[in-house]
Amino acid sequence: MILIRMLLLAFNAAVVTYLIYRILQIQKTTNPNKTWIILISILLLLLPTTMLMGFVRPTPVYLFLYPVAISLHLYLIRNS
Repeated sequence: MILIRMLLLAFNAAVVTYLIYRILQIQKTTNPNKTWIILISILLLLLPTTMLMGFVRPTPVYLFLYPVAISLHLYLIRNS
């Protein structure tokens, strides 16, 4: 169980780092949708913090949809 938690934390750290890296790359481009992409990225980065603060309850639906939302967002901005 501890190994699974450590792997999950490492995966989350890698995803957050990559998302921040992509935000910085998109900021330098002249993409017309750059503002929307950055706002959605920041929202996705802040969502786990709101869960820890108690604003969003950690339901099984959230725990399933959040990784899907992150991966879909990264997939959609891969060529931006």
